[in-house]
Amino acid sequence: MRYTLFALVHNLSAGARLALFGRVDLAAFRVDLAQWLLLVLVSALVDVALDAARAGPGAVWSFAGVNGEFFALGELMLVSALIAGLARDPAVFLGLPIVVLGAFPILAVLHAVPAMLDLQWRESDQAGFDLVMRLWMIFVCMRAVRVVSDTPVRRRMLRAVAGGLLVSVPLWFEPLAGPLDRWWTEADTQATDNASNPASEPVMAAQAFLLDRAIDALEEARAGVADLYFVGFAPDARRGGFRRELDEAQRVLDERFGTSGRSMLLLNNPATVAELPFATLTNLRRVLLDIGAEIDPDEDVVMIYLAAGSSDDHGLAAVHPPLELVSLTPEGLKQLLDSAGIRFRVIVVSTCAAGAWLDALQDDDTAVIVSARNDTRPAGCDGAEEPSSFSAALFERALRSADSLPAAFDLATRELAQSDGSGPELRMGPGIEAQLKRFTRGKPMRTAAAQRRTY
Repeated sequence: MRYTLFALVHNLSAGARLALFGRVDLAAFRVDLAQWLLLVLVSALVDVALDAARAGPGAVWSFAGVNGEFFALGELMLVSALIAGLARDPAVFLGLPIVVLGAFPILAVLHAVPAMLDLQWRESDQAGFDLVMRLWMIFVCMRAVRVVSDTPVRRRMLRAVAGGLLVSVPLWFEPLAGPLDRWWTEADTQATDNASNPASEPVMAAQAFLLDRAIDALEEARAGVADLYFVGFAPDARRGGFRRELDEAQRVLDERFGTSGRSMLLLNNPATVAELPFATLTNLRRVLLDIGAEIDPDEDVVMIYLAAGSSDDHGLAAVHPPLELVSLTPEGLKQLLDSAGIRFRVIVVSTCAAGAWLDALQDDDTAVIVSARNDTRPAGCDGAEEPSSFSAALFERALRSADSLPAAFDLATRELAQSDGSGPELRMGPGIEAQLKRFTRGKPMRTAAAQRRTY
């Protein structure tokens, strides 16, 4: 037993040297079936610990993590068998997995450090870090194949490159290569298993009723008064912070700027499948069409608050398993608003990479405020437990204290620029700026036409 544990420490030490570019050869490893079993166990335990650290407080255990372990191990053994067959060296079949499994724990720890420290990186920095780690892992796979190869130097290098690329196949296609479920998941994502299935027939039937009721509850625009309508849209069900942001935004606007009876929320969240309409493009289109048909396009203003994670196409991530949803892009939102005939627009975007929304939506009758430009990530933009710094500054403080919407936007922008440097940005056309001045201290002013009739 003592020898077995000593050999395990020896393999992990040799694997660390291989991963960190130290000199190492096959003689540094102890190759036998017991070490293979122990290294498989160590690899799984490291994954369990790192998944728990990434998920943070309140994480929920999930046996689905075993799927990823079996997939990675199966792929490794299959490739090892293939390389051993081509090399006509049966020892490679057991030796290569031991070398790889000995080297990867330290790489897994280094890869998880930013997530465990909750570093607020720019999106480009995170992507660059992930790319560097992936290339590093591929290079370690090549070194592992080279270590177990017993061929002349020139052929060994060729075999190392080809074999290493085969061993690292899952790294190329992640997350498409197989089941990559984690051992621990955050409570918000795990809640989907305990809540009603969004794709079940009872929920879908309830959803049709909820949307109809929410639209019917919207009050008509008042003649002679410039009304403000509010629509909150949060399509990312993975985190609970987006729900809290929408609730606070609606509450403040209802209380301070007269949207009570003219505001509604579209939300994807496991806890609200029987309470609020889903945040889908289809639902948003219908809501905007109904609002557009009710308002006076030359007087009334529609404000839309968007909160979600960022998608690959610079839009809002639309995630609500098991539903397959389409993300909302800046161009898509503009088309929806144009089709609805909504002229005066206020669009607030809270996401980690919101800068793409500025140019696509800006015009004389539109105000666009984004939580961050492309090169910054505001604190909490991923929808974690607490609302983002942008949402808190705008809705919890600025809109509660400012006398007008333009003043509130300016106040929140200056506060964030000074506090966390997240770089929010506001672009406001002259037409919408003049229109928003009608909404002061929560009391919308009479329209220009109504004022003329009093004289």
